[in-house]
Amino acid sequence: MNGRRLNVFALASIGALAALGACTQTDSSADAPRVTHADTAARASGSSQTISTSPERRAAANYTGLRYESLPRGFALHGGSVLPATNGADYDFVHVKTPRGDMIWLDSLGRATGATGATRAKVVRAALPIPPLARDERLVMASCDVRGKLDPRVVAIVVDDANATRFTQVRQAWRVDFGAHRFDVLPVEGIVCEDPGS
Repeated sequence: MNGRRLNVFALASIGALAALGACTQTDSSADAPRVTHADTAARASGSSQTISTSPERRAAANYTGLRYESLPRGFALHGGSVLPATNGADYDFVHVKTPRGDMIWLDSLGRATGATGATRAKVVRAALPIPPLARDERLVMASCDVRGKLDPRVVAIVVDDANATRFTQVRQAWRVDFGAHRFDVLPVEGIVCEDPGS
């Protein structure tokens, strides 16, 4: 595999999220994490997903602004990827199983804390609901080429082949817009993804 892809997959193999602290929220529902909406400026600017009023989009928007150091109770980490710094800011993708379904969160990373510097407070900037995957599908983050050039901002659902390390059949794709803090649908033509573990 091309070495240019190795740096973006640190989260998938590092248990950093497992060592992170707690979060807070004003919502009292049992299935929602506790959030402080300290990031009201991001909400006011429309960075939460307001382009659709579907139940899935509303559920995803409810997590936008969540500040956390560890995943809330009832959530599970499926993987993640640290993204290259953009405009001086650090971000990551996190594939999370939430009480409202599977999602990809775009997190901004705070300053490292703790004795080892491994703990970083995060803020969910955008949340992408992931539809249920078919048996022959898998989710790929930050390892797709778009028209022959690596674009780590892409998340895609590909047709999985147990022996493949490159996936040319892409069923759905999205590209994160860092400035707007949202995921935009991306045409699948010209997208090829690689298995980050290969």
